[in-house]
Amino acid sequence: MKLFPLNTLALFAVASLSSPAFSQATLSIDPVYEGGTATFHIDQGAANGVVVLCYSLAGTGPTTIPSGLTLDLSTPIGQLEALQLNANGHGELGPLPVPNSMSVGTQVWVQGVHINIWGLPSLELTNMVPVVVEQAPGPPRPDMVEIAGGTFEMGDHFNVGWSAEQPVHEVTLDTFYMDQYEVTNQKFADYLNSAFAQGMVTVSGGRVYQVGGSGNEICYLNNGLTWNGSSFQIDSGKTNHPAVYMTWYGACHYANWRSSEDNFTPCYDETTWDCDFQADGYRLPTEAEWEYAARGGAHNPYYQYPWNRNDINYGDANYDYTPNIGSTCDVGNYAPNGYGLYDTSGNVWEWCNDWYDSSYYSNSPNTNPTGPTTGSNRALRGGAWFNLDINLRSAGRGHNEPTSRNGSYGFRLLAVLP
Repeated sequence: MKLFPLNTLALFAVASLSSPAFSQATLSIDPVYEGGTATFHIDQGAANGVVVLCYSLAGTGPTTIPSGLTLDLSTPIGQLEALQLNANGHGELGPLPVPNSMSVGTQVWVQGVHINIWGLPSLELTNMVPVVVEQAPGPPRPDMVEIAGGTFEMGDHFNVGWSAEQPVHEVTLDTFYMDQYEVTNQKFADYLNSAFAQGMVTVSGGRVYQVGGSGNEICYLNNGLTWNGSSFQIDSGKTNHPAVYMTWYGACHYANWRSSEDNFTPCYDETTWDCDFQADGYRLPTEAEWEYAARGGAHNPYYQYPWNRNDINYGDANYDYTPNIGSTCDVGNYAPNGYGLYDTSGNVWEWCNDWYDSSYYSNSPNTNPTGPTTGSNRALRGGAWFNLDINLRSAGRGHNEPTSRNGSYGFRLLAVLP
């Protein structure tokens, strides 16, 4: 909220004209974040009226001004520019930037003086709104990064892939947060142990199943995780490898568990597995969100790979049986992309939320597309440790049945804050 230097309040009386009575104008203010913005809203004002927003850093009044009006503010009182209301008595001022001098915890009291040229009296007060400068919103977890919303061209710009990557089409996305790393064995083991203790999963023959809901298989314990009869253990040297051998349902079940652990609303119905995109919990990214994030902000020009190049070598990613590795490796073993995301190419394929349709790009919505409404396969992105370079392109698309699991399938999560 850009507060102007405190001025002496200089409101003047306006000639009064008779008119039918109207509701008193009301003031509301969006949350005020340090380094962010604030927007002031006026409702129920007089048609085409004017409101002057007054503020005090000193506290509440009362203070009587020269016009005879008594404000609920304490001097000194400053004011913002006049706000013109529309024919419905509504108006907005902002978003206005919050100055650096206003640190977290600063309190401001704001009240509007409504100049109603049709009413008696001509000057009327809105309600007073106390606001506190808050810490700017950030990632819901420290291991997530913010991906600022924007517009990009989704698909294969170089015409080297498959027909499912065409046509290149424009997509606009809202801001979201994404896991910086693929979910590791350590994180997945923590989930499994917690879920088992809560009676959410059960183990049978090396397979983990959901308890309740649809009862789907969560994962197969191999290449990183084992069950000793009482708890889930991590194989030696595999703690920071990406978790693998989970089904699409297992990835979503993990997302719901993590949402509940962090006091967010889970996104997935665990019987139908429909996703509530309005919930504030974690979910798998859509294909559009995944590709936008994988490109790392490089949209002009576009590149085939996340490191802003059109070529690839073993120093860029874990792929094609990288010498001396030949399987999954620790997450974060290679340089991040422009958004600070690691391993968006190689290591493991990553489950996405979407049903897969090879012709979806021909009729995809332009804003926040969430994929087809039905299908038989779910989308996978990014390529894996054994794939050739063509599979690691940011535009590359993969897919498999949601019940599938193998040593090259992993995932990362996404969140959208309200």
